[in-house]
Amino acid sequence: MTQIAPKNKFTLIVVAALLFFCSNIFVGCSAHKYNMMNTYLDSTKTIELNKYPFQYSEPTIKKYDVVRIQFAGMNPTVTGLLNSYGGAKLQTEMKATEGPEITGQQVDDNGNLDFPLIGKVRAEGLTKSQLRESLLKMVAPLLKDPFVFVELPKRGITILGEVKTPSTVVFPKERANLLETLAQVGFVTEFANLTKVKVYREDASGNRRLGHVNLEDTAFLSTEYFYPQPDDVVYVPARAEKGLRNVGQTYAQFATILLAITSLVVSLTR
Repeated sequence: MTQIAPKNKFTLIVVAALLFFCSNIFVGCSAHKYNMMNTYLDSTKTIELNKYPFQYSEPTIKKYDVVRIQFAGMNPTVTGLLNSYGGAKLQTEMKATEGPEITGQQVDDNGNLDFPLIGKVRAEGLTKSQLRESLLKMVAPLLKDPFVFVELPKRGITILGEVKTPSTVVFPKERANLLETLAQVGFVTEFANLTKVKVYREDASGNRRLGHVNLEDTAFLSTEYFYPQPDDVVYVPARAEKGLRNVGQTYAQFATILLAITSLVVSLTR
């Protein structure tokens, strides 16, 4: 019967232990991939979607927004004067790093717009529809068959954390939900913790709050965060497995080096 020298027994034990250690690291650190849609878009859940009411609030105008306004009516002189101050000639121009140029009149630090003939108009806190109605009432005595066109700036939402391309994106459409918005950045990574998504929001009055969203819970469909608001910041945190993987990769490299050194020492001491 072949006898194994104590020295070789020790070597085999060390090698086996290192191999076991490395295999556990790689198995434990493998990414757990899952489909967030399985929670509420499978065949058993879709019939329940009628339980979630439609919740969407039209964006409101904030201080320093650039609003484009155009007037029309039967009096060309009046409309020309209003438009020259309201968005055609004497206008504020802003150029973003990407995208089209934004032109119009900037809301001042008191939340107002200023026009000839009608004076200051409150804009802060109003929706596009509300501002249009307000302007129509003011120009009605000056114009026959007045028409007012109001366009708000193309604002976006900032998405950070475990997404493919963290960035600030412009809404693909005025009423885009959070899932559509995440798709604009390539969706989430394999280590995204979808149960603890955070949404930072500031309203027109300057009130700030931090909301918590669980994208794996069907109740998310009925929350106020289903439809992001302009200037929201969404943060998708990482799951604990990501930190474990990083630690595992470090120790795996260390174990590989230690295994090589052990093999070298054993070879030299034979």
